[in-house]
Amino acid sequence: MSNFANLNLFSAKFRFNKVKNLKSLSQIKSEDGFTLVELIVVVMMIGILSSIAIPQFMTAADKAKQKEATGIVAALIKAATAYQTEYGALPTTAGQIEEYAKFQKCTDPDRVDDGGAACKDSTPVQLDAVDVSFTTTSGHYLVEFDGETGGMFRVKANPNGFPYRLNGAAVRGCYNPTSSVTEVFENNMTGDAEIGKGWEKDYRDC
Repeated sequence: MSNFANLNLFSAKFRFNKVKNLKSLSQIKSEDGFTLVELIVVVMMIGILSSIAIPQFMTAADKAKQKEATGIVAALIKAATAYQTEYGALPTTAGQIEEYAKFQKCTDPDRVDDGGAACKDSTPVQLDAVDVSFTTTSGHYLVEFDGETGGMFRVKANPNGFPYRLNGAAVRGCYNPTSSVTEVFENNMTGDAEIGKGWEKDYRDC
């Protein structure tokens, strides 16, 4: 018969060894560990750090989106400058500047409300010759331009779609052929009504 079969689980020797290996209640109590107060402090510290880090991360992400609009506004200003230099007039439609810069737009029917969520799966198309406004291919900005008012070519790119419409910041540009001044202005991420974040910012003169 094997040794295992000969083992008496209820023998006095076996019970003594089993009890000897168990930790006493006093030993368990004396071991180091976190108290309830320590756990509460740690949780509070994590919450505080999160409340600081998450808004900073979101602001950085919104600024990265804004760079797309900055590039488009700058390209429109350069195209308008080239057109005015060659023809002596300011362009008023996308068809007049396509010789110098070509742009694409998002045409998804839900682009106004859903912004990037709607445009991410939408195929971009070229601007129509008569276009004076368009939604960027990312869906994050509505770009509008005007070359018929005040003798200047002006562009505004406002954040588009919820919730970026409220959290994003506009980009505006201007070209004044009289003074040869060009400007590309990025609104910041503060709550300022004129130069802060949010949508429906008006054109900016230069």
